[in-house]
Amino acid sequence: MAVVKKVIRVGAPKPNPFTICIIANPVLEAPWNSGSVAKDPLIGQLAAFQAAAAYIDSALFGLLPGERENLLADPILMPFIRVVSLYDDSLPTTLSNALVAQDGSSNILVARRTAFLPFLANYQIDADVAYAVSASATHTRASAWFTTDDDARSGVPFTLDGNPFVHCYYNTIPGTVAIPVTANSLTALHEFGHAISSYSNGKILDLYVDSPAALNNKVGRPIPPLFCNYQGASFSTDSLRDGLGYPPSWQSYHCELADPSCPAVMDDYWQSTKGSVACLHDIVTKAFIKDRVAAKISRP
Repeated sequence: MAVVKKVIRVGAPKPNPFTICIIANPVLEAPWNSGSVAKDPLIGQLAAFQAAAAYIDSALFGLLPGERENLLADPILMPFIRVVSLYDDSLPTTLSNALVAQDGSSNILVARRTAFLPFLANYQIDADVAYAVSASATHTRASAWFTTDDDARSGVPFTLDGNPFVHCYYNTIPGTVAIPVTANSLTALHEFGHAISSYSNGKILDLYVDSPAALNNKVGRPIPPLFCNYQGASFSTDSLRDGLGYPPSWQSYHCELADPSCPAVMDDYWQSTKGSVACLHDIVTKAFIKDRVAAKISRP
């Protein structure tokens, strides 16, 4: 069968549209950093991969039944986003073709982020965010790495708490996600939140653990009423942590919610009393992602 490349969304009619690539992982490194490899069980299951790609696209664009977060479905963004899926069952079982590794001490799938750029170059794909889908029999939790921005090139400046940053047009390593073929609910959307964010210009972290300071998380007690100032706008703090409560040992606190009755997408959305797909990004995270994608869409 060899290569099956499918354009799910065409995107902007330009040489370098903002691109999300969904890849059938050819090879697993097991365990991570061992150099030991095996063919990913997903290879040979084209229909299962295409179903997973359709799920990822639906989750990103607010199309899951009951899903409320429609950030990328914004008509200012959606027509300009390219989504491509890639399946290649002809590749040798080598480490260079392993986009996903199995963590040695958990059931987490890990994206081998530095492998993505040279791998995608073989198919003439420049990705801003890349998902590698795996059918690992033992590792069923997704994870993601932030984007490494090309800070040497231009972008759209912004300020966060008075400090200057840039929504960079380009990357040197795309945001990368390792995701199981069985993923559901908001998993793909949650991991996109990590992957679209930046090592140098604003990280989006998990809010279900006591995380360090980042774009969407602050650290300290007592919890102040003001969370941050982004682009001249003030954002309040979510003092109650969307009904889940801050554990007494935590120093983390979060931004105000779009819907105080549901956890944020980057928090434990599985605990929502309205159903996991009812959860929304908190206000500053949504503004940041929207601006970042808009900047990349506008690149020359």
